[in-house]
Amino acid sequence: MHSTSTVPTKITRRTQAERRDATREKILNAAVELLLSRGYASFRVSDVADAAQVSRGAQTHHFPTKSSLLLAVLERVYADSTASSMSRIQMLRPGDDPLDLLFEEAEGFFMGPNFAIALDLLNMGDADPELRKTVQELSRIHRLPLEQGWIEVLIKFGVDPERAKNIVWMNYAIYRGLAMRAMIQEDPEHNAQVISEWRIIAHQQIASVK
Repeated sequence: MHSTSTVPTKITRRTQAERRDATREKILNAAVELLLSRGYASFRVSDVADAAQVSRGAQTHHFPTKSSLLLAVLERVYADSTASSMSRIQMLRPGDDPLDLLFEEAEGFFMGPNFAIALDLLNMGDADPELRKTVQELSRIHRLPLEQGWIEVLIKFGVDPERAKNIVWMNYAIYRGLAMRAMIQEDPEHNAQVISEWRIIAHQQIASVK
């Protein structure tokens, strides 16, 4: 008769800080999903706890007010977008076309859900000047360094600093404008034409300095 011994399975318990962070993440994820599906106008803080499957008390502990929750959502949206964009910049190697990645980054942000959330939250500050000021500051903190990063990339690829700045600014202005126009008129075919023409112009600007 053979005896068998079993080794007790070690159960790793999360620390209180880890549980707290996990709860905060669940709340933020739920808030982002609700904003994406409903928009700010139909967003209700009372629905977030249910969607996150946490207690109302836990939600209030992390985010005492609606504004604190929404600002945390905006910080998350911008941080995720910035991290993704910076990784694009780091991927560039000699011989690559920096404009292709610049176009992809702008399209991903302005034509995707992140900008829709940011725009919704920016508009929510109309009735609260202090809140609007904070939202604008978050936008500057995350977007301006990214713009400067792309300007420096173009300069490294041989573009004159002033022209590099103009290309980056125009690129963001065009994509931002198309995203905002979509709020009053959906015309994907014409958007594609505008973007195609802009890309030709931008490449010509790069080619003229080489």
